[in-house]
Amino acid sequence: MKDIDKTKKQLLDEIADLRQKIKDFDNTSSNRPEKIHPLKHNDELYRTLVEQASEAILVIQNNKIRYANTRASEFTGYSRKELSDRPLIDLIHPDDRKQITFDDIQIRDKAKKPEVFTCRITRKNDDIRWLETKLLNTTVMTKPAILCFLNDVTERKIAEKALQQSEGRYQLLVDHAPAGIYEIDLTNGQFISSNDVMCQYTGYTKEEFLNLNFTDLLTQESLEKNLARYQKIQNREAVPDMAEYEIIGKNQRRLWILVNTSIKYENDTPVSVTVIAHDITNRKHLEQERSKAQKLESLGVLAGGIGHDFNNLLSGIMGNISLAKLEAERGENIMESLNEALRVAAKASALTRQLLVFSKGGAPVRKAASIAEVLKESTAFTLRGSKVRCKFNITENLWPVKVDIGQFSQVINNLVINAMQSMSSGGEIRLIADNITIEKILGLPLIPGRYVVIKIQDPGEGISQINMPQIFDPYFTTKSKGSGLGLTMTYTTIKRHDGHITVDSEVGRGTTFTIYLPATEEEPEKAGDQEALPAGGDGRILVMDDEETLRKVAARMLLELGYEVHCVPDGAEAIKQYKQAQESGLTFDAVIMDLTIPGGMGGKEAIEKLLEIDPQAKAVVSSGYSNDPIMSNFKKFGFKGVVAKPYRIEELSWILRDVLNSG
Repeated sequence: MKDIDKTKKQLLDEIADLRQKIKDFDNTSSNRPEKIHPLKHNDELYRTLVEQASEAILVIQNNKIRYANTRASEFTGYSRKELSDRPLIDLIHPDDRKQITFDDIQIRDKAKKPEVFTCRITRKNDDIRWLETKLLNTTVMTKPAILCFLNDVTERKIAEKALQQSEGRYQLLVDHAPAGIYEIDLTNGQFISSNDVMCQYTGYTKEEFLNLNFTDLLTQESLEKNLARYQKIQNREAVPDMAEYEIIGKNQRRLWILVNTSIKYENDTPVSVTVIAHDITNRKHLEQERSKAQKLESLGVLAGGIGHDFNNLLSGIMGNISLAKLEAERGENIMESLNEALRVAAKASALTRQLLVFSKGGAPVRKAASIAEVLKESTAFTLRGSKVRCKFNITENLWPVKVDIGQFSQVINNLVINAMQSMSSGGEIRLIADNITIEKILGLPLIPGRYVVIKIQDPGEGISQINMPQIFDPYFTTKSKGSGLGLTMTYTTIKRHDGHITVDSEVGRGTTFTIYLPATEEEPEKAGDQEALPAGGDGRILVMDDEETLRKVAARMLLELGYEVHCVPDGAEAIKQYKQAQESGLTFDAVIMDLTIPGGMGGKEAIEKLLEIDPQAKAVVSSGYSNDPIMSNFKKFGFKGVVAKPYRIEELSWILRDVLNSG
């Protein structure tokens, strides 16, 4: 094809040059009386080029063929004699004559640029062929003429028609497909095409839709999900064939779509994507309703379990207190009954903390810590007195992690109890802790980085595949003992520490729980020794709490520890009393603030106002519900310490001692 194009160019150049020669020659011989055929003015080169050309060439003058080369004769099927003086219009297909007359195609371009048109001709044998005709002005015998270069493009036209038909069928299928179909330019995110169904999904007209960017449709969460998927595609990572996204249509209508994508690459770079989308909004709504029903069912089980557990605990507390009253009236020692009541109350407190962790509250108060000793101590404490022992395999220089030591200890306690209960005949469990670096996401919902991985393995009964999906559900248990909250709390706690927990089990062969916790660069705080007895002190303490009972018991504890106490019911009164104390010269050494005061000023607002009047004020935040970030990041909000309700006098004394001794 390149050779043919080259010949055309050469021929046009030669003819342009020879045309001038013909004109000059005609001018010198115009007075000759004899009739001279136009080709007789051409030299041998002109004749050779024309006769050997691969194109059919005609010379037209007065709408008639004055000359036809050999290829033109072969192409039309007429002899050169039959073509001579024949009107060109006779060769053109009758249907095309209505659209094209020879007068219409006279060249009007004074720059003599070739004019091109396409039409059909009827050959002598009635065969119909498509040809592409290029026209060029020339002069023959001093009269205007046209050079016609004819190319057979029948095969191309057949292919074009087939392509049009194929595209027509494709467009018909696309427009009537029972799914939304659209294409996105990945270089700029613009929509390239869309079918009617996708417009129906979104409520936009096709014109409006094609003026959108794909980011205009996706919700923020779905956009982040989509961009993460595209990043994996760019990195040549495997991604699922299908994905679900929530989109926002016209008039803010939201719907869910399930998409299947096909990406087009150029030079190994994704340039566009064709998407087939199915509306799954109804399915998602059904799933959400089913999830709500399951949650309500779990909540019913949870509420029943809580009621049962707390009734038992309250019975122990009330029973022992009533016994202590009778013993006191008889002058007997009441310490045993009070200690027992305190022990049961501590169990109630532990249950409440587990419920807070399970609920939206219970945010961990996290600090950088080295957990090697915590692992050993928590495990040893749990296994004390049992027939089960533990073999530790903890790597040296285990990386520190940011954890709430109390909650993390409970996690280990729960997992070790689970292992111990599965080994009725005793035996050995293994606890392994190591440092790992995750470079790529390999089926785990964790970002790449440094982690401490902890494995607790037991050779016990194992968990059946039927029960496996339910083991982290609240109050689900297959054991005769236990509340069924242990693994639920464990799962929730690990998630709140930005970690992950997996389980691998086989009936009769044992179970392995694996915990991943992100490592931290922070240095662990060195824990000081805390005395078993309360730490006494002196100074003036302001207590703010809306519950009168709690104000009274806090005041009695502080008086017992040697402090002078003043109590107020809300933040506004606390600020007022603090100012008055400053003005009188009897300032408060510390303030204990309840975080939440219904209908009044709570600790969050009060600490801001307190620090405005005294930037050196020492305040401790206290709450029975730790869903507020202040409880886990108290220093960030200006507090010097935190004490979670319920608290014992020992805990309160240690917190106050540390706060008062701080700079």
